Amino acid sequence: MAALLSTGALAQSLPPPRIGDQPGFARVVLDLPKEATYQIEPLGAALRVTLPGQTVAPGLHFVSLPELAGYVLEQHESQAVLILFTPQGVTPRSGYKTMTLAALQGDGQRLVIDLSGAFVDTSPLPTLPEFRFVKANGRRFAVVVDAGHGGPDPGALGPVVEKALNLEVALRVRRFLQSAGVEVILTRESDTAFSPDKRTDLAQRVALAEGKDLFVSIHANATVPARADAWCGLEVYYYSPTATRPFFPSPAPLLPAPPPLALDPLDALEAVQPTQTQGPLDPGAQPSPEDVNPIPPQSLPSPTPQMNSLRRMELSRTLASRVLSYTLGATAAVNRGVRSADFFVIRYTSVPAILVEMGYLSHPIEGQNLREAHYLDRIGYGIARGVLEYLESDQPLE
Repeated sequence: MAALLSTGALAQSLPPPRIGDQPGFARVVLDLPKEATYQIEPLGAALRVTLPGQTVAPGLHFVSLPELAGYVLEQHESQAVLILFTPQGVTPRSGYKTMTLAALQGDGQRLVIDLSGAFVDTSPLPTLPEFRFVKANGRRFAVVVDAGHGGPDPGALGPVVEKALNLEVALRVRRFLQSAGVEVILTRESDTAFSPDKRTDLAQRVALAEGKDLFVSIHANATVPARADAWCGLEVYYYSPTATRPFFPSPAPLLPAPPPLALDPLDALEAVQPTQTQGPLDPGAQPSPEDVNPIPPQSLPSPTPQMNSLRRMELSRTLASRVLSYTLGATAAVNRGVRSADFFVIRYTSVPAILVEMGYLSHPIEGQNLREAHYLDRIGYGIARGVLEYLESDQPLE
């Protein structure tokens, strides 16, 4: 995303940037001389634009948009600097896009910088080296992957119907996990539900986890129109009986680390090109007028636990951190953190359980990202990779 144009511009005073509020992103426009050069550097919480040979009027300016809190203009001897403060952050892979256009009048140019947390990595997954899944005791693992909603329950609505999106990603997760030697049980493989009654349907999904190792529920999010432009990104939930503060694990590298030395390699996460979907997912309607909680708390008795509830909560929290970290690394999406909640399928499972919210269908840009097959490949890979890392490093031995 960084750019460097031809050199040779003469020092001259620049007008202040023009700021526009667009659906899902903020637009910053700099009017520059024709031969002006610039260099763009993502700094995490800010984007720095260096303009050699230019002068500006220094100052701090507040903007208060979801994607742009404000900006600073600085003069450093023979070069001007513009620093854009971005609440959702910028990296070399995400957070902003740039383009250069001709001036509306005269022979100058316009540097256009668009800022949004929903500008993420939607490129095809690279050909990844083999990822060895190793356990010293040769134990085989079984994981339940729950494609949330289904049948009469569409879930959140946006550019895609959530129930269709959840299944697309669940199938990808199953493929990656199976290639690493993990047994995968899907709660559904098509647009179905166990029962039209929501309580019965959820109880049947939870029951599949009995005797297994993990439960992973996959969902997409939505919010009210007033917040639709601002809310995007990934979050993962685990059950806690009391409110806890979210925490924000760092993104993990996309490429697998070298395998540790151990006995009995099970299998490999094959370096294959992901399969493509058969065209776009089914179109949906407008977002719900309420925040969409994927599974509201229910008043059903808990199944007989297989482990101490506090220990299960701790392991679920660790699993959530692993999955979020690797999914962030695969997608470069906004990190909304590991959070606790009282959702039914993570409360009443008898094994470590998490619920993945893979983005906001209500966001004008992220909703479109969730239609992209390559982006869904990255989400599916990140979830599977996080599960494998947990099974390798954190799952208790029997």
